[in-house]
Amino acid sequence: MYRNNLNRTMELIELIYISTVTTPLSDAELETLRRQCAAANQISSISGMLLYDRHHFMQVIEGDKSKVEQLFEHIKQDKRHKEVEALICNPIGKRNFRKWAMGLIDLDKEPSYRKVKETRPHRRLPLSYKLLKSFRNHEFEIEEHIKRSFGA
Repeated sequence: MYRNNLNRTMELIELIYISTVTTPLSDAELETLRRQCAAANQISSISGMLLYDRHHFMQVIEGDKSKVEQLFEHIKQDKRHKEVEALICNPIGKRNFRKWAMGLIDLDKEPSYRKVKETRPHRRLPLSYKLLKSFRNHEFEIEEHIKRSFGA
């Protein structure tokens, strides 16, 4: 639990979701998305990381429970993706991505692959890092989600 300037107790949570991209984003569109989200997240004291692989998004969002839930409702309405599924929503004691209002890794870019790996070299990684790393390495599959995405 954190206290803000108004002495209101905040419940800090992380929400992790995955979704299917409706149309692949260009580099410019992806950067515009990152900038817009970073600006909005900074105002709401939300931090996190977004992974993109041209077919799916996976995102970790951290912050005050009510603000994260409100943001997630907004995210679900975004037409750039569909089949938005929350995977995890947990209370956390501290932020894992506190330096990023909106970190972004485009998995099609070679240097970006290393960012998740190098960010936290500690042995005991939080679950959010393990999920992002699995997504990055294409180890993370939700069978029904993949079937819907690719019609397998």
